[in-house]
Amino acid sequence: MIKIIKNNEINKNTRYKIYATRCNSCNGTDNTNVLEIRADNSNAGTIISICDKCLQELKKKIEDLEEENERD
Repeated sequence: MIKIIKNNEINKNTRYKIYATRCNSCNGTDNTNVLEIRADNSNAGTIISICDKCLQELKKKIEDLEEENERD
């Protein structure tokens, strides 16, 4: 399961408030979102704080990787 909690939804869910202070990529404090990755029906997982700019950069890198994998 991959879940993105946008910065405007974080205040609605106290579980993610402590994660949304700084971006783990650029250390910025503006528009920080929470990316949660965990297996279905699992309590363990990874939580990443990521700003809008870095989220777009991650999207681009994933798209580039998909294109590269399609060529192989």
